[in-house]
Amino acid sequence: MTTPLSRRHFLQAGLAAGALAPLLSACNLDPAAKEAKESVRFSSYGDPTKLGLRGKLADLYTSSHPDVKIVFEGTATAEYWDKLATQMAGGNAPDVINIDVPRIGQYGAAGALQSLQKYVPDTIDTKPIDHNLLIQGQLKGEQFGIPVAMSTYSMGYDVTVLDQLGLEHPHQTWTWSEFATLANEIRQKSGKKIYGAEDPSGDTASLQIFLRGKGEDLYKNGTLAFPDSLLTEWFEYWAALRATGGTIPADIAAQSKYGDWPAGPLVKKQAALAHIQTPNLKGGFQDLTDHTIEITLPPRNTKDGKCGTFPQPSSFLSLNARSKRADDAAAFMNWFANGAEAAKTLRLISGPPASAAGRDVLLKGSDLSASEKQVLAYTDLALKNSSPPSQAGPAASTAVADLLLKTSQDIAFKKISIKQGVQKFMADARKTLDGK
Repeated sequence: MTTPLSRRHFLQAGLAAGALAPLLSACNLDPAAKEAKESVRFSSYGDPTKLGLRGKLADLYTSSHPDVKIVFEGTATAEYWDKLATQMAGGNAPDVINIDVPRIGQYGAAGALQSLQKYVPDTIDTKPIDHNLLIQGQLKGEQFGIPVAMSTYSMGYDVTVLDQLGLEHPHQTWTWSEFATLANEIRQKSGKKIYGAEDPSGDTASLQIFLRGKGEDLYKNGTLAFPDSLLTEWFEYWAALRATGGTIPADIAAQSKYGDWPAGPLVKKQAALAHIQTPNLKGGFQDLTDHTIEITLPPRNTKDGKCGTFPQPSSFLSLNARSKRADDAAAFMNWFANGAEAAKTLRLISGPPASAAGRDVLLKGSDLSASEKQVLAYTDLALKNSSPPSQAGPAASTAVADLLLKTSQDIAFKKISIKQGVQKFMADARKTLDGK
């Protein structure tokens, strides 16, 4: 799929050609031009369920604000980004744009998005939104995106298995050493019928949690930000657990991919510990097993050490720099992010609401499932224990993630030593980030 980044010259040319949009309107080549003058256009992406709910919100807002018509433009994720790039280049992008973390910086730097500073706090109330979430939608200290919902890394554990084996549940301040002890106890007390944990040694999100607990991170200024020694320690940790059955063996790990929930070791009851992003607890894990799954903070280096987790916006609402109805659009954005109707309609479809006001509305309701209550409670716990977010990954971060996975699998299958794997990964990752 082509991304806005790979179409940079096209996008920038469209932004520079300010006369293009009027020409299109005058010639009636733009089918949405007349509609755009009379309404606030709102675009979003996702699956049919998510798009249906967000379209419903547009209708709800229109019915309660008769002087403002919200026109919803929903697009499947696979087509959304190409469509948005074309709209931006042609001067015909919607007023309110649903945009993700990697792209907000690209569009903001290109001048395609409008700063929201003049709308904060009178029109858009950002006080209910955690600072560590807000700053991920800022460029040079100015707000360009309002977080819609959030995702936070957690460690999931199978309550049913732990209780059957008579093992204590992990504490929120547990360490990586205690994680290993529990994983090995699960293996031994189950009569070697269950492995202790998944094998996330090739997962960049898990590695990042480990590094942040050590005072390091994955990236800084577009380059790798951690030393070879910590990657060696990471691989050695999981190799030791693999040898004892504290983590799943290489053949099982190669078959499980995060996101393929039915094939995951936690769902298949092959292992009792696995990381979970909060939006994925209910539908991704709990709905697929009759065992009870709970989540807690990920392990840290020491009991009183830094917790590596941090909240990440699932996406933002941003304002088109060319919007002719920016004031009405900003008011809608505030209602979407902080309003009770929006919170009750969306619930946790994209993760917990980024706004504490939205989370409070949900908690006061009486129809939350056990998993939804658990995610909301964990979200507040994680926010209290989180530290400033990491820098956004560079454009080549996906390719680096593929390299880490390949390296971890080669080590697990004993095709290469840990020393060889670390050296090869660091060299290949740096070349990839340099564009070589």
